[in-house]
Amino acid sequence: MDEQTVWVDVTRCTGCGVCAEVCPVEAITLVDDKARIDEELCTGCGACVDACPEGAIQPVAQGELILAPERPAPIVYRPSPLAETAGAAVVVAGTGLLMKAAGALARAVGRWLTRRPEAGSGSPVRGTSPSGGEGRDGRGGRRRRRRGG
Repeated sequence: MDEQTVWVDVTRCTGCGVCAEVCPVEAITLVDDKARIDEELCTGCGACVDACPEGAIQPVAQGELILAPERPAPIVYRPSPLAETAGAAVVVAGTGLLMKAAGALARAVGRWLTRRPEAGSGSPVRGTSPSGGEGRDGRGGRRRRRRGG
């Protein structure tokens, strides 16, 4: 291993002490039956990582910290007081117009539903007779006159 920092996974460490025995600089001690690494003494040779039978000592991946590019702060547009007032006025005016249109529509439908049939037709719907659409002879439609003889 090329000089890297290591850490101890205390949930895996059984406190066997093999790592402390193989450490060339005596940077590992057992505290409460768990391996503890003195980072100031550790040279990062990796002998303990290879020797640990439980795999409790792991290398810490070292890398270069790359900062994310700065993003510009979002621009928050605030409506002007005139726009706020005008928006509310449009809503109020639209509601008023909608109410008037609904009233006019209701009156027109009411007039249509209550209208009387036209004088002389004898039937509410044109083209039919009260007997169900049949003529005098029971065959339906108009009667034809015969010509000449």
